Amino acid sequence: MKTMIKPTTTQYAYYPGCSLHTTAREFDISTRVVMKELGIDLQELQDWSCCGGSIAASVSHDMGMAMAGRNVALAQKQNLDLLASCSGCYNKSARAMKVLKDDNEKDKIMAIMSEMGIDVKDYNIQVRNVVDVLVNDIDIASRVVKPLTGLKVACYYGCLLTRPGDITGWDSPRFPTSMDKLSRICGAEVVDFQSKTSCCGGPILVSQEERAFHLTKQILDEAKSLNADCIVLACPLCDTNLELRQADIEKKFNVTYNLPIIYITELIGLALGIKPNKLGMNKHIVSVKPILEKIK
Repeated sequence: MKTMIKPTTTQYAYYPGCSLHTTAREFDISTRVVMKELGIDLQELQDWSCCGGSIAASVSHDMGMAMAGRNVALAQKQNLDLLASCSGCYNKSARAMKVLKDDNEKDKIMAIMSEMGIDVKDYNIQVRNVVDVLVNDIDIASRVVKPLTGLKVACYYGCLLTRPGDITGWDSPRFPTSMDKLSRICGAEVVDFQSKTSCCGGPILVSQEERAFHLTKQILDEAKSLNADCIVLACPLCDTNLELRQADIEKKFNVTYNLPIIYITELIGLALGIKPNKLGMNKHIVSVKPILEKIK
């Protein structure tokens, strides 16, 4: 992991992506509030569009890269680094950035982008994830006013936040520790979560629901066995499986979890002394009340 440096860029072209404007509103809200509190100016990317996710790529690699590349090009036009909260949007955008620098691929991708009315001449920006910025660029420790003492958290990275290493590069793809470090800075106890990079089954939830439920259940089972008070993550798709489908899994397997699933930005916001509702924590499906009661 990179050594913490004083940020040279305090303004970013913020790419919320589709989910942060819909099903993951609490991630969007907490990202904006926390970054503002920490002195980071997020300028929402002008005229942004869907990055295509895994769906576009399954139909056409080139079209998928062009869809994600469009947002990269728009950030370049604003002359700002592109910042994404969603690990999926971040991963896809970072892949597009790499492809657009590849002499063997860039011409055909740029040809598609040209049909979209997008013309890019210079790739002088970076694609970054909010977790990367929070752990590597900002001194959060000095800003903590409400240490989360007594709160046990399981940090879940999933498939896309730090993998593959040649796309991400700011944390270990096999044994990531960035959210663990941030959680400890906030005063929480981090459990030894072996499932931290296991797939939750998000990409196959529709086509292979039962298999996806089994994968999600394994993650919830381990977190529960470790007596974690919550799972902390940075991916809306993983949140869909772990939180939104939690009741379905409980019913199917006759188990009980009632395990809150929260975003890393919400956790940090609490440690910064920001009120839960201001972070959007009242929007969760699984109640966060046990977390809030524990850190009173």
